[in-house]
Amino acid sequence: MPMSKIKPRIIAFLNSCSQFKTGSDMVFIETAKRLKNYEKIIITPSVGKTLCQNCGFTGNFLITTNDENPEFGNVIVAYIRRIFKALFLKIEIKKGDIFLGASDFFTDVLPILWFKHLNKNKATKWVQHIFHLIPSSRKISCYSQRISLFLIKHWADKVTVDNILLKDDLVGKFGFNPQKIVVNYPGIDLKYLRKVRADKKNIYDAIFMAQLRSSKGIFDLIKIWYFVCQSNQELKLGIIGRGKKEIIDMMKKEVSDLDLKKNITLLGYLPDDKAYSVIKSARIFITPSYEEGFGITMLEAQALSLPVVAWYLSVFDEVFKGGMIKVEIGDMEKFAKEVIRLLADKSFYQKLSKEAIDNANRFDWDETAQREEKLFLSL
Repeated sequence: MPMSKIKPRIIAFLNSCSQFKTGSDMVFIETAKRLKNYEKIIITPSVGKTLCQNCGFTGNFLITTNDENPEFGNVIVAYIRRIFKALFLKIEIKKGDIFLGASDFFTDVLPILWFKHLNKNKATKWVQHIFHLIPSSRKISCYSQRISLFLIKHWADKVTVDNILLKDDLVGKFGFNPQKIVVNYPGIDLKYLRKVRADKKNIYDAIFMAQLRSSKGIFDLIKIWYFVCQSNQELKLGIIGRGKKEIIDMMKKEVSDLDLKKNITLLGYLPDDKAYSVIKSARIFITPSYEEGFGITMLEAQALSLPVVAWYLSVFDEVFKGGMIKVEIGDMEKFAKEVIRLLADKSFYQKLSKEAIDNANRFDWDETAQREEKLFLSL
């Protein structure tokens, strides 16, 4: 009998994830589960294994730690534990293995560097994902990323980024070799989203979905909706997402202080099917976020026919060719006026809704996975 072909191996480090599903998590999971011709070993905490399995992705999981909620505890201590656990995992490295860093956090970068150094005679390759540059206002995260970028620049074999602007920044500001960087746009699950049906019980004029943290503009969001409600006190906003208790308490106080309890509903975490159904029921998607490397959730909303109103970020010019209104950061009254205009002007709304669908149709996870596999084959 002929011998079965041995599959090449991807040893992926998904060691930075939390209970929150981030863009970097989804890029790894949705891409990796479409790579059928590879054996996949995933180094991750138990929460990462659960996340993968909930998203329909299976593989050979090597667990670093069992800390389920690092976001709600001491995240630095949790990450240090994960690094040391990863460093001492017993992994048999084979010739030609591909190390894949799902994020540029130390928890993924340092173990890859360690195993690559220990096995430098086995012709292993390191492919690293980078999604966006953390602003200097987030000092600890920014400085730690700068160290990671230094290590990646010198020892990674290939780097994938999700937009051209980020590639230009890595080359121009940090001295990366442009030949090592590949732009691979993330995608969305168009087949799944086209089957989503609107939730008829929870209908909102506007919807927001993201992690509840300040960089996502959650406090701007409440103030913007206050201005929106000055024109119509019956308009309703739904907010989907989880966050730290103190953040949620601050949001609830702000909603109460502005007398918006009947206008804003904090929906908390919703499973995917429920979340997309609620989004489908809304008329527009709003996101006053200050940091985005790409905007997967916004594209998903567009695929569900929702126009988007957002703070202007330069990356949006590359990703969102239509179906989005971009407002200069900080002008909350202007943001509110654009929301009101969309809700009031039927023909304008229909135009942007069609643009939104057309723009979302440009992105698909299947194509992202094909480009990723082409990169692996080039190694």
